[in-house]
Amino acid sequence: MASASESELTAAQQLQVPGEGATANNPHRIQIDSEDESCEFDMDFADIKSLSSSVLEYEYENGRRYHSNRAGNYMMPNDEEEQDRMDLTTMKAHHIWLMLMKGELHKAPIVNPQNILDLGTGTGIWALDIAEKFPQAHVIGNDISPIQPSWTLPNVEFIVENIEDAWLYKPNHFDFIHARLLAGSIADWPAFLKTIYTHIRPGGYFEIQESAVWAWSDDGSLKADSPLFQYVQALDAAGHAIGRELNIYYKLRDWLVETGFEDVQQYTYLLPYSPWPRDPYLKEIGKFQAAQVNQAVEAYGLRLLTQVLGWGAEPSRIFQALVKKQLMVRELHAYVKEVVVYGRKPLNV
Repeated sequence: MASASESELTAAQQLQVPGEGATANNPHRIQIDSEDESCEFDMDFADIKSLSSSVLEYEYENGRRYHSNRAGNYMMPNDEEEQDRMDLTTMKAHHIWLMLMKGELHKAPIVNPQNILDLGTGTGIWALDIAEKFPQAHVIGNDISPIQPSWTLPNVEFIVENIEDAWLYKPNHFDFIHARLLAGSIADWPAFLKTIYTHIRPGGYFEIQESAVWAWSDDGSLKADSPLFQYVQALDAAGHAIGRELNIYYKLRDWLVETGFEDVQQYTYLLPYSPWPRDPYLKEIGKFQAAQVNQAVEAYGLRLLTQVLGWGAEPSRIFQALVKKQLMVRELHAYVKEVVVYGRKPLNV
């Protein structure tokens, strides 16, 4: 298979963060572990325990259950299989972020916060951790789906609501608002960020942690006609088609500045798709990412491929199987970019 030409990779280059420079966890190219390059990774993805949760209304497509609340606004399933995946994958994703950020839950320099809001809290794992770190704070985690644990810490409150609707919280209320992986869930980001800005007290912080929905390689091992590259291109196109752009990670810094935030800072990390790096730290992260992505390929893409792009369910599943298979090949040295961006609301507003 021929290497991708420069013109074929133009789309990938356009998605790079402007002026990104060195990354926080790897200032140079990731070094490849050349041992056993001909083998597939020996990873066990079957250890998923059964969980239960209560969801009030459903839609069914391609044998999967989805949210009926504002159908089309949220493209992920909401069935028992997804609850299992989200519980295990969220723990893996949370662990990956902690590894990338060297154990930190946030980069914003918050001190003694009293009111914290976690937007799109999902299973609530970050909200529970931040509540334990700041026991004096009242932590609210909101999400469109009631998939949070029934047990919680005394300073944590979980609320089911659509974060794109009008907020009922008081303006200038929160010391810290946090968001992670909301790309694809928000239609109007500038308006959404203005709402966040309004509800942060002067001197408070907003932080967002986002991932590119893309893939790169520095050695040409990721080809333009490979399943993985075609997959991320398809997801990107589907996001644009429904007006919910997936690759917003490289726009966040400018958006925060335009919204009015000060001291806007960005941290960029390279996350290997599998344990191919030589560096033990990145290799360990790659193991978790490989397990997470393998389980997330169908959940993230099935509805976008079938409902938005018009692919059939069976061709979509076959294509996703090819993506999963490619991700297990050691010769593929692909990675994705993760960013953390935070800003402070000025004191004189």
